[in-house]
Amino acid sequence: MTPLLSKINQIGLFLLLTHLCIGSASARAGEAQDLLAQAFSAYQEQQWTSAIAPLERALALYPGYAEAHHLLGLILNNLEQPDKAIMELQRAVEAYPQFAQAYVDLGFIYQEQAQFPKAEQSLNLALKSYPKFLEARIALAAFYDQQQQAQKAIQAHQVVLELDPHRVDSLYGVAFWLVQEQKPAEAQRYVDQLVSLHPTYINGWLMAGSLAQQSGQVDKAIQAYQQVVSLNNNLVDPYFHLGVLYRQKEAYQEAAQAFEDVTKLDKNNAEAHVNLGVVYAALSKIDQAEEEYRTALALNPQLAEVHYNLGLLYEFHRNAPQQALKYYEEYVRLGGQDGRIQALLKRTKS
Repeated sequence: MTPLLSKINQIGLFLLLTHLCIGSASARAGEAQDLLAQAFSAYQEQQWTSAIAPLERALALYPGYAEAHHLLGLILNNLEQPDKAIMELQRAVEAYPQFAQAYVDLGFIYQEQAQFPKAEQSLNLALKSYPKFLEARIALAAFYDQQQQAQKAIQAHQVVLELDPHRVDSLYGVAFWLVQEQKPAEAQRYVDQLVSLHPTYINGWLMAGSLAQQSGQVDKAIQAYQQVVSLNNNLVDPYFHLGVLYRQKEAYQEAAQAFEDVTKLDKNNAEAHVNLGVVYAALSKIDQAEEEYRTALALNPQLAEVHYNLGLLYEFHRNAPQQALKYYEEYVRLGGQDGRIQALLKRTKS
């Protein structure tokens, strides 16, 4: 389904309004309205081709019937005839220059066809004729999101929020772009509103966790990621972040559980196996730590950290210095910069 199929209520509204050019006393006007209503019923049932004939008859009666051109444009777009759809929507706005919904739908089609300047122009024309048209404001904000125009997206979402302060995608949109613009303090205000107004919105909690983590608010970040997993326990990222945060707090049992959850969901996550090995080592579970390091190494032999950790394990827990040296050599070869290891290798070769 294209975004245009969401316009049923708006089209229904226009069915109640007879365009002035028809003339209320005319018998042809009544017939044209009946034909439009017939086409609209077919449209609601997604019987696209059945809707075309009554619309063509209505337009034969009144070539300037804006609502008929509009509906025909939507149908042609759903029949994957975008050029013809654009032509019909252009006729709709020519017949009725204040037809804000037709401009919005024209903007959607231009966007689908990657005609982005025309899409932006159409959405702005919708707002010129109807400045408080929420749907057009939302569409323009989404357009700037897609185009990654941060400043325009922020402004557009803020206008949406003036009309609808609880709008979830605009609360998130402003926060997202403010983060991209490296304005986390400003973003935080919107994130706080977002999770307060929409406590089941997972992306809001993910952003809340990320902002708290970046600012060093470990407990607040943990709470946010815990909210995420309480809403959806099949996501890898929140468990991984929880593992990192618990490890920071030296809460190794909780960290181990979090990284174990990651490896259950994504058994090929080499970084999770490395971290799990580190946590097991901190818990004196040396055999399990070694197993996790070897699993990580099998998944990605280029991880210098794994070679380093295996070297430490063999040097300090297995009393196997020669084996440790082998891993240390690979660690340095991969770019490892630990001064003690470099000095140790230098001494063994001298």
